[in-house]
Amino acid sequence: MSLNIVSSTEKNGNVEDKYGVTHVCHAIKKGDKDLILVYIQQGLDMNYRNSVDGVTAFIRACNTGNVDIVKFLLDHVNNLNINITDKCGHSALDYSCQYGHNEILRLLLQRSELQVKLYSIQKGLTNIDVNILKELIDRYKIQGNSLLNLLIFLAKESASLDLFQYVLGDKTNSIVLADDIFLSACQGQNNIDTVDWLLNEGGEFKSKINTCTDVKGMTGLMHAAYSQSYSIVKLLLENGADPHVKDHNNSDAIYWAEMSYDDGADYMRVRDPPDIVVDIIQILREYEPH
Repeated sequence: MSLNIVSSTEKNGNVEDKYGVTHVCHAIKKGDKDLILVYIQQGLDMNYRNSVDGVTAFIRACNTGNVDIVKFLLDHVNNLNINITDKCGHSALDYSCQYGHNEILRLLLQRSELQVKLYSIQKGLTNIDVNILKELIDRYKIQGNSLLNLLIFLAKESASLDLFQYVLGDKTNSIVLADDIFLSACQGQNNIDTVDWLLNEGGEFKSKINTCTDVKGMTGLMHAAYSQSYSIVKLLLENGADPHVKDHNNSDAIYWAEMSYDDGADYMRVRDPPDIVVDIIQILREYEPH
C-alpha cells in the first residue's frame, strides 16, 4: 500500500469537504481503485448520502460516466443500494439516462433490483440507445408502473410511432388508448405518424375527433393550434376536425392559436405573431366542412 493510500485512509472516507464531496467520492472522480478498495475493506458505508445534496458514492460514479469504476463498485460492494436517491429524488439510473451513459446503463440493467421510474425514461428518451430504452421500458412495465402515464409522455414528446407501439404491445384497445393520449399526441411537434395512426388505426379517434376533449373542453385541434404545430393542425383538419367547435369558455382553435405566442405585453398585443401562428390561423380560417 502506498503512503498516499495510508495517509488518505487515516480519515473516514465519508468525511466531506465544504462542497459536500466525500473522500471516497474524490477517489472515484480520480479513478483511484486502490484507495476505493481500501475504503470498502475498512467497512465504509458506501450508501452514505452527503449532507449537501444527498449524493452517494455510486451516484457520483455514474455521474462521472466512468464505466470501469461503476463496474468496480458493483463487483466489490456487497450491500450497494443502486436505487438510492439524492435530495432531488434522482438516482444513479436517472443521471445515467440524462447524460447518455449507455455502457453504465447496460451494467445497471443486469441488476434485478434496479427500479425504473418514468423520470428515468423521460431523461433517456433522446439521450440513450433505443434498445437500452426499450429494456428500461420493459422493466418499467414489469414493475407495475402506469402504462397510461408513459404513453401520454411519449405522445406529447413526439416519440417515434415504433416506440409508441412497442410500449402498447397488443393492448390497442380503448381502455389503454385513453383520450388523454390522443390529446397529448396532438400537442407534439411533427408527431404526424402517431397522430395519424391514432386517428385511423390504433385508437380510431377520427370518429370522435370533435368530441374528444380534456376537462377544459379543448379538442386535439385546439391543443395543436396552441402548440403551434402546423403539420398536426393540417392533419386534423384533413380528418374532419372542426375549427369552429368551442371549449367550455366558448373559445375555438383560432383563439388558441392567437394565444400561443407571447408578445411581451400585459394587456394588449403590440407585436405581430410569428409566421407559424399566421399560417395556422390562415389554414383554420380557410376550413371547409367535409
